[in-house]
Amino acid sequence: MSRVVLLRVAQGCLAGLALGTLVASTRAPEAYWRDLQVEYLTASAWRDGLSIFTPLSELSARYFPVTTDNFPHASPHPPVLALLSLPLTLLPFVAILRLWLLINVALLLRVGRWLGISVLGSLALLAWPPLWFLLYIGQLELLILVLAMLGWRAAAAGRDWWAGLWLGLAAAIKLYPAFFLVPFLWRRRVRLAVAAGAVLGLSQIGGLLAVGVSGMVRYYTEILPGVSRHYAVLGLNASPYAALLRLFGGAGDVSPLVHAPAAVVPLTVVLSLFALAALVRLAPERAPVATLVLLPTAWYYTAVLALPTIVDLTRVRNLRRTALVAAACVSASLPLINFLVGRGAGVLPMALLLALQPAGTLGLLALSLRAARDVV
Repeated sequence: MSRVVLLRVAQGCLAGLALGTLVASTRAPEAYWRDLQVEYLTASAWRDGLSIFTPLSELSARYFPVTTDNFPHASPHPPVLALLSLPLTLLPFVAILRLWLLINVALLLRVGRWLGISVLGSLALLAWPPLWFLLYIGQLELLILVLAMLGWRAAAAGRDWWAGLWLGLAAAIKLYPAFFLVPFLWRRRVRLAVAAGAVLGLSQIGGLLAVGVSGMVRYYTEILPGVSRHYAVLGLNASPYAALLRLFGGAGDVSPLVHAPAAVVPLTVVLSLFALAALVRLAPERAPVATLVLLPTAWYYTAVLALPTIVDLTRVRNLRRTALVAAACVSASLPLINFLVGRGAGVLPMALLLALQPAGTLGLLALSLRAARDVV
């Protein structure tokens, strides 16, 4: 049997196993604990005249047949999403979760086509841990990646108004993609920045319609920073800052490898400055990796945004092996680590294991700089 046939068989097996387990995971009652509940519950609350800042656990008790407790706080997502998610409330949540899975598979196939990956190869990516867990919990990062890639493609073709529209939409869904605009601002792509700013402005107006002026003030001064602080010290956070907290002290989930909490902030500042310098120097397509290093919070599933960088770097002949090592580290997401450790496969301290993913992201950023230097 030829290598090509073996590869296709392996890809088919991975795709089938991953997709099958994802479909099976959408069954009730387990499905009600997925992250997509955030949009569904806040939209339901707004429709019925309730505050969208009601703790999600309380809203689940009202709208679900089971009460979920994995979100005991208000939604940290931009309030405009409550309005945009109103159509979701027309169907039962389990049906919406399955529909969202189908849409995400279609989005993945589009991403794969843009990256020059075959249909079967794209489907095999469903078995990549960060992507599998992203689809399992029903998060939004694959949509954000598609919008960002639409923006990059439009910008490369000189269509700055369209590029700004797509990138502005990505930032409106979750605020951190606004950093994807920095490379264009640095290059003085004014029309692109104006278009993105207009979209972001409209999203804020939508937020005002949803919660009013006092609600927007509360969102930005209380809810968003409060929820971020809550998760910043937990295993969900896969940023370099979180890795340093686990290694040197300050994390809320593991014991430090070395007790030196005073080293966390200085090292974080150095890494953030490094990421900021890379953000303005590298091509816009590398902005997600730089952003994941720059920010103090980066959830384990946001590593999906690094997929274009991983694919590009593994195609650089003299960087392929190192890029594969970095990609393997990026794949070591929190649920995978917990799964392996729970089965006795953990031979390293948890602080070190949970530092693998942010170390991989940092490695991808360093390799991106090296690749850019080699091209010059």
